[in-house]
Amino acid sequence: MYAVFISLLCPKVVYLRRRKFKEKKLRAKRIARQRIVILLKLADKTAREDISLAEKYGELARKISIRCRVPIPSEWKWRFCKSCKTLLFPGITAIVRTRSEKYPHITIKCLKCGNINRRPYLREKRKLREGLKP
Repeated sequence: MYAVFISLLCPKVVYLRRRKFKEKKLRAKRIARQRIVILLKLADKTAREDISLAEKYGELARKISIRCRVPIPSEWKWRFCKSCKTLLFPGITAIVRTRSEKYPHITIKCLKCGNINRRPYLREKRKLREGLKP
């Protein structure tokens, strides 16, 4: 009741509270994005020595992204298995092959669950060709 009374008398106070809340939320999201990138870089560095630690870093980064509702950066997103959600390291937890049967694509197979993910690479080739033309 008291809050309603204050909001009727002082709409500016309510506006300032909302703004502070939004700023606090945005600051938390910015910190979460930074931590996700840091954790994924650490996972990449430690994958050769200690795979379990690298997987933990990946799991932590995923949990932070879910909790703070921050998307994982697109350059890292393909590195997560779609079915078991583990972080994929080419040669360690995943097999990466290039295929060009129907359409040129990269096949990424998770060694934990056996899930296969395909990513086309024809668009990238076209961009390279267009960039090289004089």
